[in-house]
Amino acid sequence: MRSLRWLLLAAILVLTAGLFGIYRNQRTASRGRERAVPPSLPLGTLGNAIDYEWAQSTDGKPAVKITAKNSTLKENGRTELDEIELRIYMKDAKHYDRVRSPKAEFSTSDNKLFAPGEAEITLGVPTEGEPLKTLTTIKAAGVNFDSQTGEAGTPQPVAFTFQGGTGTCVGATYNPQTHQLHLQGGVVLNLKGKDAKSLPMKVEAGELVYSEENSVVQLGPWSKLTRGGTTMSGGPATVHLKEDTEKKKHLDFVEASAVTGHDIRPGRELDFAAPVAQIHYTDDGDLEKLNGSGGAQLMTKGNGAATTMSGQTVDLFFNTQTGDSELASAIAKGKARIESKPVPDPKGRTGDTKILVSEALDLKMKPGGKDLDRVVTNTAATVEFIPATNDRHRRVLKSSDMDIRYGAKNTVQAFHATNAVTETYPSVLEKQQDEKVKRPVRPVSRTSSRVLDAVFDQDSEVKAMKQSGDFRYEQGTRKAQAMNGTLDNDKDLMTLDGGARVSDESGSTAADYIEIKQDSGDFEAKGHVATTRLPEKKKTGDATAGSDMLDKDEPTQGLANRVTSTNRNKNMHYIGDAVLWQASNRIQADRIDIDRDAKSLTATDKVISQFQDKPKDDKKKPAAQPTMTVVRAQKMVYTDKDRQAVYSGGVAFRRSNMSVDSITLTAFLNDEKSDADSRIHHAIADGKVSILKVMPTRRRLGRSDHAEYYTEEGKITLSGGDPSLEDTVRGNSKGEKITYYTDDDRLIIDGAPDKPVRTLLHKKKK
Repeated sequence: MRSLRWLLLAAILVLTAGLFGIYRNQRTASRGRERAVPPSLPLGTLGNAIDYEWAQSTDGKPAVKITAKNSTLKENGRTELDEIELRIYMKDAKHYDRVRSPKAEFSTSDNKLFAPGEAEITLGVPTEGEPLKTLTTIKAAGVNFDSQTGEAGTPQPVAFTFQGGTGTCVGATYNPQTHQLHLQGGVVLNLKGKDAKSLPMKVEAGELVYSEENSVVQLGPWSKLTRGGTTMSGGPATVHLKEDTEKKKHLDFVEASAVTGHDIRPGRELDFAAPVAQIHYTDDGDLEKLNGSGGAQLMTKGNGAATTMSGQTVDLFFNTQTGDSELASAIAKGKARIESKPVPDPKGRTGDTKILVSEALDLKMKPGGKDLDRVVTNTAATVEFIPATNDRHRRVLKSSDMDIRYGAKNTVQAFHATNAVTETYPSVLEKQQDEKVKRPVRPVSRTSSRVLDAVFDQDSEVKAMKQSGDFRYEQGTRKAQAMNGTLDNDKDLMTLDGGARVSDESGSTAADYIEIKQDSGDFEAKGHVATTRLPEKKKTGDATAGSDMLDKDEPTQGLANRVTSTNRNKNMHYIGDAVLWQASNRIQADRIDIDRDAKSLTATDKVISQFQDKPKDDKKKPAAQPTMTVVRAQKMVYTDKDRQAVYSGGVAFRRSNMSVDSITLTAFLNDEKSDADSRIHHAIADGKVSILKVMPTRRRLGRSDHAEYYTEEGKITLSGGDPSLEDTVRGNSKGEKITYYTDDDRLIIDGAPDKPVRTLLHKKKK
């Protein structure tokens, strides 16, 4: 603010030197010094003088010197001076401040000096040689000076030049008692940069008040600072100056109200607004820091996105190492909010709008100050992704803290959060599809975990997301949990790892590792898989509902090394050491496949099925061991339509003390409404049939190619392949068809004309 020094110096010069010299001249003239009779004076003139000069010294050094080409004393008590020059010497007597004016007028009645024409004031003129730097000069017309108060001023335009730049204003006053300079209107200061590479600054204001003692400049009622493409405008402002080691004053910081800032550079625009702001500058005049409060806002546009940051306070930090103020970071506090809205892409790849809310937000910019690099919150935060197209999902994420990394075009690249909760809403397109087919709208999906890490694609869509530590997922009745959960959006795949579990209204699955298709709900479970499938709800008029081995009133349990589910759990595949059971009914195989729509079950490789008879309700007899039917085979296919299970690949049928071996066996199940004890109504065996019945007192062995066994009657029929029956009590029999009963001695043998019945009876022992 050295540019303001002129008023102080001018005031001192005019006050001490001008007034004193004029007054002394008048006093000398009044004493009537003897001289030659002068020519006649014009009317109203008391006297005049040519080449007037006056000087004063202090301690042998010049202090003040006044010269004027002419001086005229008027009857009205005023003295007129022509081509006046006033010099006020500095303490070292090697420099002085100079005031020049074509004309000046002094009034003895009020002790005021007035220069009606333009006055030129030059500061720091050397007494010898040329100046080593640009001197400060001021030009003003209509200057008034009060010798009693020392105040100087002019209502007319003022122009000044100083080492740091130039300036203009309309009207100015200076009070030496308060050391206060007042530029009254139209203030413009043009400040040069520190060197040729530094940008100049322009300061504008309605008026300016400079307090030299406090190094404070007041601007008002409006103010504006412009430097390069950066503009700061506002209401009243206070400019604080600081002094360096060479006693030079520099701009330190500015306090302003109703501030709006605008910065434009190639590829980027920045706007700032705040009710109250504090702007800090470096010694080189570069913008270093900006603090806004009372509800501040930062808006950036560039490289494909418009980002708005707001809060009760917003602090901007600038990188000045490049010689230009580049936005490096920003901190918002108090209801802080960042909204990043992508510029519409004509190719239809417009990214999602992101809205981040927290009590405190820390934003980092990439080098160059054009693009977002990172946003960090250390307090609870919520981020919302608003889709740009109807096929995308609206997502909301809440956490105790967040760390967001940005990629090209200010799109979100990576995301980290702790104690995270997410919500994913169905897309508009999905809602329309659901309404079209008149089905319920898909529910909102929610997840939670201790840690969340996400990677995004170029459109800010979630590409992959991993949630670690106590992961939970919920969408309507569908739920999942695990230590870790990973979402691959490209594949629409959710992966659960470590104590994984999924469930819905049809049942649940637990495993070491589970992969779930998000859209369909299909999944694959691996490692120690355990499932529970609940009975399907019976439909009105469905006579077969609940009649098969799978859809009882009790749930179906399952174990396997791997399980896959498709069609909303309608198709289940148990692979590797597979086991299914309902109460005591059990199926075991290397692989078990279930089709609930077709109501079928297929078991392959090392198949073992086990069915328990209903316990007999006989209160008179003690409870007996339950009767089990166990069938072993290489394959079993069960269909509920005819309630039959077909075993093949070498079948071993075991029931109580009876066994049936054959190549294939078809078992027909009783309807659940049946009063029969056994689950199996009857069984048909084919191919190398061997039926063995072992009782305490006898043993029966039947052989044939075809056999039928009816459990309720205990009836066995052998046919095909020369049937035979070996009975340790009754002997051996052969015939075309042999029918016998397991619970008594009834035996029926049918022969053919070419194959008579043959029986070998055993004699009873005496």
